[in-house]
Formats: sequence, structure tokens, C-alpha cells
Amino acid sequence: MSDLLQKLKEIVGESHVLTGNTVTERSSDYCHDAYGAGLLVRPATTNELSQICALAHNKQINMVPHGGLTGLVDGTSSQQGDLVVSFERLNNVLRVDKEQNILIAEAGVTLETALNKAAEVGMMPGVDIPSRGSATLGGMVSTNAGGVRVLRYGMMRENILGLEAVLSDGTVLSSLNTLMKNNAGFDLKQLFIGTEGRLGLVSQVALKLHPKPIDEETALIAAESFKILVKILSEARRYLGSDLLSFEAMWPEYYALTTGQPGFGRRPLPDGYPLYAVIETGRWLKDAPHRLEPFLEKMFEEELLLDAVLAKSESERQSIWRAREDSDAVQFGFPTNRSYDIGFELSDMNGFALALQDVMAMEYPDCHLFFFGHMGDGNLHVMLAGDKEALHDTLRVDDLVYSLAAQFKNSSLSAEHGIGLEKKAFLDRSRSDEEIKLMKRLTTLMGGQINAGKVVDTEGA
Repeated sequence: MSDLLQKLKEIVGESHVLTGNTVTERSSDYCHDAYGAGLLVRPATTNELSQICALAHNKQINMVPHGGLTGLVDGTSSQQGDLVVSFERLNNVLRVDKEQNILIAEAGVTLETALNKAAEVGMMPGVDIPSRGSATLGGMVSTNAGGVRVLRYGMMRENILGLEAVLSDGTVLSSLNTLMKNNAGFDLKQLFIGTEGRLGLVSQVALKLHPKPIDEETALIAAESFKILVKILSEARRYLGSDLLSFEAMWPEYYALTTGQPGFGRRPLPDGYPLYAVIETGRWLKDAPHRLEPFLEKMFEEELLLDAVLAKSESERQSIWRAREDSDAVQFGFPTNRSYDIGFELSDMNGFALALQDVMAMEYPDCHLFFFGHMGDGNLHVMLAGDKEALHDTLRVDDLVYSLAAQFKNSSLSAEHGIGLEKKAFLDRSRSDEEIKLMKRLTTLMGGQINAGKVVDTEGA
């Protein structure tokens, strides 16, 4: 161990190799075992990261990458014998190019920083998530983050032109493509997007930028049923076209909880409606008409809306989005909780919610259920919460949820959060044996010493 520490200090400097209490006293609200390794190193350059990987490879030490620590599947969990590699010093924006529509940044740059830098030239990244202040670009690449604007811009995968990654043995793979069209051989960046660090550590990202709207219109609506909400979404796509940025659904229990917190203020709409949705549009030209209000009027004329409120100020817009984004009200509002993000075809989303309510009422009657999600892209978030006894057998609860989801054709046990440790045992509910075997073979081929044990095991690959 002393030899390892000395060599790490030679690479990054003594002050950037942390051990003992300086590591374990750090904390993460979303992954309680994140600092279990008790050993953390903070590289500041790709070269330092490469040297660390080579050293760990030679000593057969598992590396656990840490970005913003906002993941929800224990993907940043570490244990004694591991080496935590923190990206907190790899935090420079290297290039913002309005003409080329790109932003190149190191992996430790937060999404909020990227948003602010892009906004200086009237641009923005396409992906936006509630944890923008802490989530890092490298972590978002590694988990293929989604968020509230997938409906228009797609997930992280659709917004990455190129990247640089360091392999398990220290090899630096520079694939920082900046071109929209580049069909010269294999698209190697795909090896690192959504693979949770298992195949290599992302060190830099070339992110596609989009023109930032000059303003946004945001409304909160209420509907009588999920079927009607689907019709409203369909009409919004047709009527609003590419102006439609987001369409986010909330079931009444979730809306009542998030808007009923102390300090929230007046609810944008009363609670008690069967379903709610946030609709947001963008406007890119000053002389372009505002289109959301006429659309809402059309929906009222067709008797599809029960109620609606259009934000008239930025504070009203933030209040609407807080109602949707503040899932921490569940995460930290109950002694225990479980969180799921499941992908469905749109026609199956509410059927699953109703079926799960029935199952949980029989099996765990003291459990509270909360549903919300990215309706425009078929991503349903489910949160189960209760006292310490309500969800004591977490594996059994997970099995109930994922077994039920698997009964719906084309469902996915993870729409955007990834697999990590938490979902690894259930991966076969969404992937075939052949797919899982290939994942294992790729992980073994690429070294397998990064985030070992996450997503898939490599034994028997």
C-alpha cells in the first residue's frame, strides 16, 4: 500500500491523494458506499489519469470513477482495496464554438457550467437534468443521461460528437470528433456512452450545441385520464412541432407531495386532479408568435383539459418545474424508499402504474407509491416509500417491480439511470442471454478493472 501511495503522490502531488478520514468523512446522498475504499486520487490532466490507470492496471486494483455522485443505482459504490478516481479537478471548458455548434470540455465539468458557457454565445446543450449543478459531463456520458428535453434533442448519446477516453491499462483513446458527418470506420465513442465506466474512463467530451431559445413558455395542465393525456401529447406534437421541448407527466400523489412541502408557496394548480403534465415550448425568433396559449385554448375547446395555468413570469415557471423536478421530496421525506426508472411504450405506461398499485396494495399495504416521468419519451419514474418496515425486503420489492415491468412488451428496467450494482441482478429482464454474454466479453477484452462488479460480472465471459 505504501508503494501505491507514493507512486500516486508522484503522479498528482501529495495533496491530491486522500486517505482515511479525509475520504470516509465525505458523503453522498445518493450512494452511501461511495467512499468505502478509503483511498481517493484527483488527477488534473488526461496524462495524470493515464498514469493512474496504468499503475492500477499493473497492481490489479479496481478503479471507481466519481463525477457528481448524483447516480441512483450505486454505480459509484466502492470498497476497501478499490481506488476512487475523482474528476473534480478535470473541470475545464476547453472550447465553445458557435459556428461549429460544439463545446469541448473535460469530464469533470458540471452540466450547469456547460449550460452557462454555451449561453454566453446563445447556445445550449440538448440534455438537461434536475441535478445540473452537480452532475458532470463525464458521468452523464457514462450513464447516457436523459432528462427533460429528450423529446426534442434525444439522450446524451445523440448529443455527443466525440470524446477522449483512458482505457484500463492507461492507453489514451482520442476520438474527439467535431464533425456532424464522420463515417471513417467504427464509431468508437459508442463503447463509452452508457457503459458506466466499465470499458474506459471518459476524460474529455465534444458536445453538440443547439441554438438557445430567446424565451420559453411553460404550462401546467390537468387531465381526466391517461388516455386523454396521450391525446394531448399527440396533438402537441402535431400543433407545436419542433417548438415542443418537454412533456412531463405527474400522477396526483406525486404532485400533492412536491407542492405541499413547507416553503413551496401557492400551488400552480389545485391538487386532486387525476393527472398533471408540464408542457414547455421554445421560441427562437423575436417576431415568431407565442404558440402555447393558443394550443391550450384549442385543447379546452376540444374538452380535453380540466384545468391549466400558463406561467407569466420566471418565478411561476420555476414553481411549475419545481413541482415536477423535486423528487427529493420522496427521496428524503420517508425513512425508506426505492426508485425506479422504467421505459415503456406509451400505451403501456399507465397500465403498468395501475397494475403495480394493485400488487403493492396486496404485498406492501403500508407503502406509498409515486409516479411521474418523461411522458414524451416513454420514461416512467416510480418511487416507493414508507417507514423502515414498509420496504424491508428490498430484493423482493425490486423483483416484484421488474417482473411486472417485464410482462409489458419492449419495456426496459432502466430508461436513463443505468444498471450499476442495484439493477445488475435483474438485467436479464431487459436483455437476452446473448446480449449479456457479449457485454461480459467486451468488458473482459477492455481490461475489466474499472467499476468492477457493476452492470455485469466478467467471470465466465
